[in-house]
Amino acid sequence: MQPKNLICNILSALKRYIIQFGGLSIGNHNFEFHVDDAFFENFEYSEIKEGDVFVDVSLEKQETMLILNFSIKGNVNIICDRCSDFFDLPISTNQQLIVKFGDEDFEETDDIFVIPFNEHKIDLSQLIYEYINLSVPIKRVHPDNKHGNSTCDPEIIKIIEGLSENNSTDNRWDALKKLKNKTK
Repeated sequence: MQPKNLICNILSALKRYIIQFGGLSIGNHNFEFHVDDAFFENFEYSEIKEGDVFVDVSLEKQETMLILNFSIKGNVNIICDRCSDFFDLPISTNQQLIVKFGDEDFEETDDIFVIPFNEHKIDLSQLIYEYINLSVPIKRVHPDNKHGNSTCDPEIIKIIEGLSENNSTDNRWDALKKLKNKTK
């Protein structure tokens, strides 16, 4: 695929995450988005390659700002830190973003975003991607079953346990440990 066609495909795939707020009346408006595997393909270095996530966005349009409330729920397919096997991880998060109309020299924060007065649309794809990634915990392991046992790949766990039992140390380290003990 040529680079120009690739860029066009990426842009068209993310078009559905753009809200045209220019023609909306003052007040509350609701939008629903479905995030699937095609969405994650647009983010080259994403750890998440597959997912089934639903995003509800409540947009409150005011004269000088937009208030966006995101409710994100679903599953993402991610690698287990313990056994390196993929598993579906349930995610759920609520986020709020305030979009102010103003000059570009206004200092933005994580919760406040500034767009020019003449802008009439907002692309939520990057925000949705970031909110999904932020909802994934730092430690990602298979959940335990109803009996409290790990659902990780048992063959991999057996290999890991075998490696941890074989705790033979290098003689050079033993010599360093003796030096350390003498200094105490």
